[in-house]
Formats: sequence, C-alpha cells, structure tokens
Amino acid sequence: MTTFRLLNNVKSYHEAFIDFRTMRKQFDGVKVWFSQKNETLLDRLKDDWKPVSVTFESDTKTNEVPDISIWNYSCLVLSANAKSSLESFLVGTGEFLPLEDDFWLFNCLDSIGGDAIDAEKSKFQIDSEDSLHVPKSLTLKSEKISGKALFKPGFAHNSFLMCSAEFRDIATKENLGGVVFEENLAKIFL
Repeated sequence: MTTFRLLNNVKSYHEAFIDFRTMRKQFDGVKVWFSQKNETLLDRLKDDWKPVSVTFESDTKTNEVPDISIWNYSCLVLSANAKSSLESFLVGTGEFLPLEDDFWLFNCLDSIGGDAIDAEKSKFQIDSEDSLHVPKSLTLKSEKISGKALFKPGFAHNSFLMCSAEFRDIATKENLGGVVFEENLAKIFL
C-alpha cells in the first residue's frame, strides 16, 4: 500500500498563512500547536465561527495560489474546488472551518500510533532520549493504515501529514495543485 507524505510545493505555489491571532480569539485556550496535540477546534469555540483571513506568500511572485496547502504542519488550507473534490473522502478524518475568500481550513484529527511502524523496514536517528526521533527511512504496516485517507504520525508528535494513494489520485485527477506527494515518508524538505 503506497502512502505519501504531503509537502508544500514551494517551487511552483505560494504557501498559505492563516491569521492565527484573530483565529485563536474565537476559542477557549487554543495554542498554535493544537494540530500537533491533535486537538479538535470545533469543541473549543466560544461562539459561532467567523472566517479569518488567509494569505498566500512565497519568495517567487510568479508562484500560483494553491488549491491545497499545508499550514501549521498538519492542517490543510483548501480552495473551494479542493474542498468540493475531497470533502466526501475526508469526512470523519477531521473538521472543516471556512476561511475568507472561499478557502477552508481542514484540521486533520486522524493519527496513527507507533504500532503502525514496520520496525524491520524503518530507521530512526535518535540524538538524545528527549529529542524528536527523526526518521531516516519510514515504512508503515499496511493493515494499520488501510482505509485512512489523510492522517498524522502520533509517534512523531503529529508533525506532518500523510495520505493514501486514493487521496493523491483524486487531487491529481482534479488538478489540485499546491502539494508534492512524496513517497519517501522520511523526507522533510524538497
């Protein structure tokens, strides 16, 4: 079963940035690391959600606005087209919050544990007992990720997103640009 790590395609697309200061005022005690703690946002709303601004930036002015962008390590910012194409596929794996200008924040809440790692085929670099265990190579057990469209690695502090081949195929078929589907799950940068 092929699984991909999602990375922003910074060579061709801008990255999405959400106004987190304005966003967090709508919640009780939400910190910027909510996605790494795998916390739901909808349960912590003080009142009704009010869409916040999203901007798109990169070093290259000719880059395009993405349909899919990764924000805050393990959330997606989706265009209306991307939401329409992926929504039925993502139901049950997280929560959608509307942003300004017809974009959506998707807070992925599906996370896998360390028992999903195929220990015989994976290698980790451990600098110290308290450090993040950085994967040098990472292979997951197919039975632990079967049926998962989009998910985070709980064993790595939910610090990135992985997706199934089916997710990638839908994004490719619908021409949803903005991310790279990296087959090397341990690769951090392009």
